[in-house]
Amino acid sequence: MKYCMNSKYGKMGALIIIALISMSLCTNSCTQNKLPVKEILTSEELRQDFSALREILEETHPGLYTYKSKSTIDSIFDSNYLTLNKTMTRKEFMLLTCKVVSQIGDGHLKIVPPKTQLDSLDLGRTAIPFNVYLDNDKLYVRKNYSPLEDREFRGAQIVSINDHLIEDFIREYLQIYPSDGNNVTRKYRILSSSRYFTRYFSMLYGYSEQYNIEYIPLNEKTIKTATLQGLDFDELLEISNKRYPKKIEVQKPAYFKVSEDKKYAYLKVYSFSKSNYKRSKMSFEKFLKASFEKMRSDNVPNLILDLLDNGGGTDEYGKILFSYFVNQPFNYYKSLRMNKESFESFKYTSRPNAKTPKGMLKPNEEGTFDNIQHPNVGRQNPLSPVFSGNIYVLINGRCFSTTSEFLSQLHFNTDAVFIGEESGGGYYGNFSGLTPDFTLPNTKVRIEIPLMNYRMAVENYQYTDRGLIPNFIVKRTIIDEINNTNPELNFAKKLIEGK
Repeated sequence: MKYCMNSKYGKMGALIIIALISMSLCTNSCTQNKLPVKEILTSEELRQDFSALREILEETHPGLYTYKSKSTIDSIFDSNYLTLNKTMTRKEFMLLTCKVVSQIGDGHLKIVPPKTQLDSLDLGRTAIPFNVYLDNDKLYVRKNYSPLEDREFRGAQIVSINDHLIEDFIREYLQIYPSDGNNVTRKYRILSSSRYFTRYFSMLYGYSEQYNIEYIPLNEKTIKTATLQGLDFDELLEISNKRYPKKIEVQKPAYFKVSEDKKYAYLKVYSFSKSNYKRSKMSFEKFLKASFEKMRSDNVPNLILDLLDNGGGTDEYGKILFSYFVNQPFNYYKSLRMNKESFESFKYTSRPNAKTPKGMLKPNEEGTFDNIQHPNVGRQNPLSPVFSGNIYVLINGRCFSTTSEFLSQLHFNTDAVFIGEESGGGYYGNFSGLTPDFTLPNTKVRIEIPLMNYRMAVENYQYTDRGLIPNFIVKRTIIDEINNTNPELNFAKKLIEGK
């Protein structure tokens, strides 16, 4: 059983758990996935795997019926089981399970191809040689890694890839990529990850090292064609760094400055991941402390907090940032719960007898277990100096997990103004933390299931199945992406100027 970190967990006892369990889990899991994988399976084999999938989810997932009733989820399982009455390819079965799992409404819950297939994809020359941006159900070239000239290809609308119309790809992709509740903005924005774009295109249409594309150059109407060779991901990254080098401030996980007139401060947090700060030899706590002390000493009345594209990270970092915006003790999590201390379904992992260490979980009134060792559980204290000025927060669909937790607290407890598009994570919480990797016995399809139910100490938000919807919706265009402009930031500055 491999525990995927997802850059999402606390410190202290919880990290010890992951370290102890992970050391012995990966070896057998990797061996398991090197076994021969059948491409065509019988109805009996498919039903065995689907029944195993259902068994695993019903026992381990901490919020299976959060967004849909038990009767609805049961009906989804039952109806799909009945379709497994004939032979099917492993790919067909994997896509069916993706569609089933995506209906649960958990952005951290993922169906993953067998390791042999994923390795072929990630290590081969399969990367689609351009980066995309989805806008109004149309796909545009954001960055170009191909031999085509930027003036010809960058900003172009992609019409088809390998004879698959983009409108069909988007429709099918939206059915298989998971998100919290009924949120769709994360599904849109995650396509701007070259690795995810390539993976989901390949899951739908098969492995390829060559891409025949139809495209319409920017400001033109004529469809053109090109045949582009795939890249390996290291090569893609090298081309990206050479053609589109990052500014110095972008090379660190956070950045702060005060405007020359001291009318506002700009705080950009690219990530809440502890490992990113460690790699940059940067202390998140010290960085925040210095930033907020600078705002106090300069008497800055407005703060623009830029969280665009921040996919989350270490739980505690979100709470630490929030602690600078309140002046009294607070609850951050309402609860942090897990179904059991140990699971029968772990027989589908490499550690069937694994369980949480003594003292981490405590039985609760619901018949589940509370995590009592997480640093965000219980009464939390504010940090000084508290910022009491005007707060403008820039958000989009890639704001997820830890970032969404922070946004919920800031929205509930302050008068912050949010600008951009709906955030990508559920307002009331998410399912994450410990995420074991289960392998179905016949198809070798894997499923990553988060075991912790994170409930935020917030209430009275009308959209129970959505992310945070901003006060001001600002839509980006492909021109903004190409020119690396920040329309959300410009909008915030105009609001400040109008005060």
